[in-house]
Amino acid sequence: MNIGGPAIHALLLNREMAALGYHTVLVAGSCEAEKGDMQYLVRAGDRVCWVPELSRSLRPWSNLKALWRLWRLLRRERPAIVHTHTAMAGCLGRLAAVASGVPIVIHTFHGNSLSQYFSRFTAAVFRRIEQLLARFTDVLCVVSPQQAAELSGKFRIAPPDKFRVVPLGLDLDDYFALPAAERDGPLTVGWFGRLAPVKNVPLLAETIAEALGRGEDMRFLIAGDGPERGALRSVLDRYPGRVEWLGWQRDILPVLARCHVVLQTSRNEGTPVALIQGMAAARPFVSTAVGGVVDMVGAGSRWCGNGVLAASPSALADALAELARDRKLVARMGREGRVFAARYRKEALVGNIDALYRELLRSKIREKTI
Repeated sequence: MNIGGPAIHALLLNREMAALGYHTVLVAGSCEAEKGDMQYLVRAGDRVCWVPELSRSLRPWSNLKALWRLWRLLRRERPAIVHTHTAMAGCLGRLAAVASGVPIVIHTFHGNSLSQYFSRFTAAVFRRIEQLLARFTDVLCVVSPQQAAELSGKFRIAPPDKFRVVPLGLDLDDYFALPAAERDGPLTVGWFGRLAPVKNVPLLAETIAEALGRGEDMRFLIAGDGPERGALRSVLDRYPGRVEWLGWQRDILPVLARCHVVLQTSRNEGTPVALIQGMAAARPFVSTAVGGVVDMVGAGSRWCGNGVLAASPSALADALAELARDRKLVARMGREGRVFAARYRKEALVGNIDALYRELLRSKIREKTI
């Protein structure tokens, strides 16, 4: 349940699929302190089983204990479907599912850790593990078409026909209800996420320094924490009052209400939750062109109806400067983003997953009767 889209996604599915009549159990592990913990999202009545030994880290003894606990849990519950999320839980959960004879195994890639996370050798080892696990997985879900193409083409995890694109789904009602940002005052730019290497915090700091060094009428709000927080020290010291670090935020809605634009600087992404929430709130985004972000804008242009894709600090700062000068453009892009964000409502996700589960269940029943 570390901070990020997968925890929100899995908990929402656990709750909403139960409302459809499925008997669901969410199995979750423990979080390292620097990853943040979204356990506070669990409500009374949510069926959650905690396995403390299950974590994101590679710790052979703890990993084996987690695998044993998962196997025992699955032997007791006898589920028809095991649906895993994230890398380590996906590995151990699928191994336990196969070992305990679960009929249907599904895994969702919310991004992937096969690039920008580890050394070339380590990434190659993990790629081989994913290829082996895919052989025992009925369906591999991805949250964007870009992911399907990358995992099947570049990394050769499995053939294209084993992948299903199932976009993220979120409870966005409060974001759609948020009023449009005021047009007066400096352009307020929000950045939301873990201060971790994959989020490219140095690029964030360089973009802020480039924009404010030009004298642009902007301010920056940074909501998040993590091991890369030190990369922000220079801009926080140099621009007090114009750069504000807010730390972890359980609810980003109040911060988003203060923003005109959302900025993202990641090296790798699946489908970023903050950009979806920003679009639903009629806040356009400026982002690096990574992962599933490329599927969140119109094709054929770096300047798109609801966001801008850029790579360097100067290019990101240029885009922000253009938006700072043209507030009508910000409002127009925000409106287009709000229309685009409707495809990420939770109802679409639940419908897609329900249809997938029913299809696989019917297929297994047919196999038994042949």
